[in-house]
Amino acid sequence: MTHIDIVPLTIISGFLGSGKTSLLNHLLTQSAGRRITAMVNDFGALNIDAELIAAKHGNQITLANGCVCCSIGDDLMRSFMEVMQQSPLPDHIIIEASGVAEPSRIAGFASVDRQLRLDGIVTLVDAGAHNVHSNDPYLADNYAKQIEAAHLLLISKPDLADAATLENLQNELAAQKPNVPIAQMTHGMLPIDLVLGLNAAEEIRQPHDVIEHGFMQWATHLPPQPRATLIAKLENLRPHVLRAKAVLQDDEGAYVLHLAGGRISTEPHEGVASGHFVLIGKPQMPDATALEKIFRQNEAA
Repeated sequence: MTHIDIVPLTIISGFLGSGKTSLLNHLLTQSAGRRITAMVNDFGALNIDAELIAAKHGNQITLANGCVCCSIGDDLMRSFMEVMQQSPLPDHIIIEASGVAEPSRIAGFASVDRQLRLDGIVTLVDAGAHNVHSNDPYLADNYAKQIEAAHLLLISKPDLADAATLENLQNELAAQKPNVPIAQMTHGMLPIDLVLGLNAAEEIRQPHDVIEHGFMQWATHLPPQPRATLIAKLENLRPHVLRAKAVLQDDEGAYVLHLAGGRISTEPHEGVASGHFVLIGKPQMPDATALEKIFRQNEAA
C-alpha cells in the first residue's frame, strides 16, 4: 500500500481587527521546527521582519525557517491545489480567513483532497468589540457562525476590556460552546502547540477549559519509558493540563503521545524518538520542580 502524507489544515477566523494577522505572524516566526504554509489575502499586512525573509517570488514569501506565506487571490481551490503540489509538502497549512468568511465553508475544502485533514478552526473574539458585532443586524449572523464553527476560541485584546466585561464574555462563550477550550490572547502571543494539533476531526471534546493569562508551559527531554507509565502520570495531572505531547521510546517501539481536548492517545512513530516532552497547563499545574520529580521518579529504578 502506498503511504500518503496527510497535511493538517488550520483555519484562523475572526472579524477585521480581531488579531488574526498578529497570531499568524507569531505562528510563522515561532514555528518550532514546523514547515508551515500560510494562505492569506494580503501577506503585505503580516509585517514580517526583513531579516526573517529568505526569498520573495511573486505572490509567495519564503522565510528562513522554512515557512511559506502565499496570497490566496480570487480562487481558493486553485490556491489549495498549488500548495498541495509543493515538494516537500508542508507540515501544516494555515488559512487566514477574511473577516466576514464562514470558516465552516472553507473547511469543506479539506475534504476535496485526500491528503488534507482539518486540524481545527480557531476563532478570535475581540473583547472590546464583541457586543457591537453580536448586536449588529448586518454582522450578527456571520459573527455567530464564526463562533459556532470554532474548535478553539481565543479572546483577543483582553487588556482593552475591564475584568467584568472579560468575565461576562468568557461565561457567554462557554455557554455557547461548552465543549470548546477558551483562551485569552494578547498581541498574538500563544504557545504554538495550543493552536496547532487540535485534531478536530478525531477528538471527542470534553467540557471546556478557560485559560487565563498565566497558563504554564513546561518542556524537557525524557529517557525511554513505558507509555502506560506516562499515561498514568498524565491521568493524575489531567485536570490541570490542557495539552501534552511526547515523542518517546519503550519496549514496543517509538511512539507519540498526545493529550488534547481532555483525551489521551498514542500512535506509533516512524524514526528515532527524540525524547521531547511538552506540557501546557492551567495556573494550577504543578511547577517545574514538581513536574521534574513526577516524570523522572522512576529513572533510578
